[in-house]
Amino acid sequence: MVINLSSAYLSQSGNLNLHILLERSDAGNFIASVLEFPNTRIEAPTQEQAVQELKQLLSTRLEKTEIIPVEISLNQSEVENPWMKFAGVFKDDTDFIEIADNLRAERNAVDED
Repeated sequence: MVINLSSAYLSQSGNLNLHILLERSDAGNFIASVLEFPNTRIEAPTQEQAVQELKQLLSTRLEKTEIIPVEISLNQSEVENPWMKFAGVFKDDTDFIEIADNLRAERNAVDED
């Protein structure tokens, strides 16, 4: 089993779409932060200034950043189905076989109707 931690490959020259969260502080300033980069935050007196300064901060930060897609392979034993430990526990139980046969016959009768 392979887990792909990146949904898409981003070339270093491509565009990156991010979401800016704008909040109003108690002091009346605007706080702009990026949802995808929680530690990236700017506070400024106007909304426009906050967004502009945040874009500049992101631009500077992303110049030194590389996005690398990662795949991690897991051993089969690590992803074993937890129900498999119960598989076959009623294999030789005659009562269970009778119940299963009755259920099967009942289903077949319903399907025929």
